[in-house]
Amino acid sequence: MTTKPNQFRSLIAASGQAPVAQIHASTPAEGPAPTRRPQGKRAAPGYVQVGVYLPKKLHNEAKVKLIQEGADRDFSQLIADLLTEYVNHRTTK
Repeated sequence: MTTKPNQFRSLIAASGQAPVAQIHASTPAEGPAPTRRPQGKRAAPGYVQVGVYLPKKLHNEAKVKLIQEGADRDFSQLIADLLTEYVNHRTTK
């Protein structure tokens, strides 16, 4: 069996101590494959993060309205919808 070199092996060898036994899994555990979390907007190439300053009261009221709406729309989607409406309105004039 070959071992990969790493900084800890060289430190252990230099200290004169016996290396700790390593446990290698020969086969992966049986069972369902782990499910991956969906990719978030931060890592998605089609999104860009922007920073804006909003009055606290307006931000809080908007979040409350989104919760009361009950739809699966988050704050980012609300802003995207509003900006889309703004852009469409400005282009039709």
